[in-house]
Amino acid sequence: MLKRRQFITATSAALTALSLPVRAQSANKLTLWGPPVTPSVLLAIAAQEGKAKDISPFDVQIWRSPDQLRAGLLNGDIAASIVPSYVAANLYNQGKKVKLFNIMSEGLNYIAAPVANGKPLVASLADLAQHSLVIPFKNDMPDLLLQILYKKAGLDFSAAQVSYTATPPEALVLFLSGKVDCANLPEPLMSLALLKAKEKGKEITRALDVQQLWGEAFNSAARVPLAGLLFTEEFIAQNSAFIAALDEDLKAAVAWSKANPEKTAELAAKYLPFPQEALAAGIPHSRFSAIPAASIEAEILHFYTEMHALNAKITGGRVPDAGLFYRA
Repeated sequence: MLKRRQFITATSAALTALSLPVRAQSANKLTLWGPPVTPSVLLAIAAQEGKAKDISPFDVQIWRSPDQLRAGLLNGDIAASIVPSYVAANLYNQGKKVKLFNIMSEGLNYIAAPVANGKPLVASLADLAQHSLVIPFKNDMPDLLLQILYKKAGLDFSAAQVSYTATPPEALVLFLSGKVDCANLPEPLMSLALLKAKEKGKEITRALDVQQLWGEAFNSAARVPLAGLLFTEEFIAQNSAFIAALDEDLKAAVAWSKANPEKTAELAAKYLPFPQEALAAGIPHSRFSAIPAASIEAEILHFYTEMHALNAKITGGRVPDAGLFYRA
């Protein structure tokens, strides 16, 4: 069993190894980027099973941190990537020529908590506010969602016992070591936590489903327009036929992943630094989708409105207009 430092070092190294600069890729291929979480496997399925590759061969690469993503988008190294959806709004409002193409996950964040006497430690946001919590990446999506939900529930997030880590593996280790009561974890990290806890003889659970909390808070569907594929306008202009085929490929990839869960996990393990067992367990909880962003424009703009109300800097100073959304 890996010790704490070994686990963090090994996982961080794997993330780095999976993130090669675009310039290192074949000049004859496009590169589509994705985050180190489960929706990126949809790109991998499209690269393997789809028709867009016959129009333009493409590589799939994984960025290792939100900072690397932002830098790549700003300096031009990344022209097509799955991004946290608020990143698209921020860049657009900065005057960057980008379009949000679709939504590829309707939410994959959960609150992990220990179980005692057959009951989770927390059963509501109000319960969670009374316990210590670790979140990977301050001011990124898991953190922002929870801040909005606390605000909506009338809870004071600033008074909560929240700590942050620079990497997801560090958050997992803090939680499993018992140094914090609960953890805000995205898939497949949540599933990995369940597996690691079982190895240690501990019982933990998905105590709270953040997507369900969102739906209850805003009287809407139990989903969050969490992440989607972003293109630069230059990429769109140069690859219109490819994009049209990719749209169909990604919709087919969602269905393929549900019909072939083991193959999906096996493929995901080639791209993501997680055990195949954790990926297989996490994929059903990742809410894969391939919804055209323009088709749920109102829902996404409401999401941006909540983000903007929390902190105007998140969305780049204002709620974006409908020009952000890709339309063929």
